[in-house]
Amino acid sequence: MKKCRMLICLMLATVGTVLLLGPALAADTIKVGVVGPRTGGAAATGKAFEEGIQLATEYVNAKGGVLGKKLEVVFEDTAGAPDKAASGFERLVTRDKVVMVLGESHSSAALAEIEVANRLKVPFVVVEAWADPITAKNYKYVFRAGPSNSGVVNESIAKWVAHEGFKKAYIVAENTDWGIGIADLCKAALDTIGVEYGFLMTERTSQDLYTELNKIKAFNPDVVLAFVYGTGLHYLVAQAGEVGLTPKAAVLDGAGPPSLWPDFWTNVGDYGDGATFVSSMHEKVELTELAAQFRESYVKAFGKSPTDYKSRSMFDAVLIAADAINRAGSTDADILVDALEKTELLVTRGTARFGTTKGGPEYHHWMPPMLIIQWQNKEQVVLYPPDAATGKLKR
Repeated sequence: MKKCRMLICLMLATVGTVLLLGPALAADTIKVGVVGPRTGGAAATGKAFEEGIQLATEYVNAKGGVLGKKLEVVFEDTAGAPDKAASGFERLVTRDKVVMVLGESHSSAALAEIEVANRLKVPFVVVEAWADPITAKNYKYVFRAGPSNSGVVNESIAKWVAHEGFKKAYIVAENTDWGIGIADLCKAALDTIGVEYGFLMTERTSQDLYTELNKIKAFNPDVVLAFVYGTGLHYLVAQAGEVGLTPKAAVLDGAGPPSLWPDFWTNVGDYGDGATFVSSMHEKVELTELAAQFRESYVKAFGKSPTDYKSRSMFDAVLIAADAINRAGSTDADILVDALEKTELLVTRGTARFGTTKGGPEYHHWMPPMLIIQWQNKEQVVLYPPDAATGKLKR
């Protein structure tokens, strides 16, 4: 009888320990969620995220995983739609029992997701959604390990415009949270550096921009700052060439990835030569040793060189999450937030550190360095910053 009582006590103690640890630690793996567009106009971003996830989980698990368990990543498709993004985020938390969520590239989707993260009290590390309010709301559980509108405009685009000595610019922006936000920041930056500009709003999915482009051509700008995501950017580049706006005026893709997607050259033809874009990746400009290792692993895994830098952004985010979980020694949300705030991790784009001063978009934000790159004879040439440049602007 005594032995039975001891056995029952031992079983109860074991059950109690498992309940205290929670389902994440009781399972064979620790799950992290990812949200992003696997379908829709930006499905290429979802593909890049998948590539980054694969390489990052292999990297983390080869080094012992997290808290002695394998790291598992569960991906929910958001299709860039806020309602689908919010429900997908909630499913990751309530159904899949993830301890943290990473990802997103559409600002409108991310703005819906941060409300769910805040309500459910689950750490969310945004990867490639740039709208300032994502972190400017100063939510405890929301972080960003990637570009913001203000960071890209003030640290890269405006400085490049001044560096090239452009006198007249034209801003074209899609009517989304990202497009409207970055256009407003760009107007303010151009006012500050004394560059005259024109402005028009367009639909992200518009396929006929000839009227708008002829209007821009009449303005006679030195540069067109295009904040249009997806294949809409391809139509803009191709039609800018057709109406003769380029090559006299340089066109900057202010989002970056659409100029790197596999169908870019198919859609724009020779008009793609001379197009410029924002990126955090270039094969001849590696900021860390890990970036070179990532490139080598990518080529080995996929039989080609990486093009869309969002694969590397996701790779970094998964490493940041794994590092925070291991340092926290727990999957408790509040302990993970504390660990994320103390992050100082060398990843492919530099050393990740999150801001902790409240009041603006810098809170819980790490802004990685960005490059301005131009296609020259289908080769990528870095134009800015000067210390990373591999060539000069060509028209």
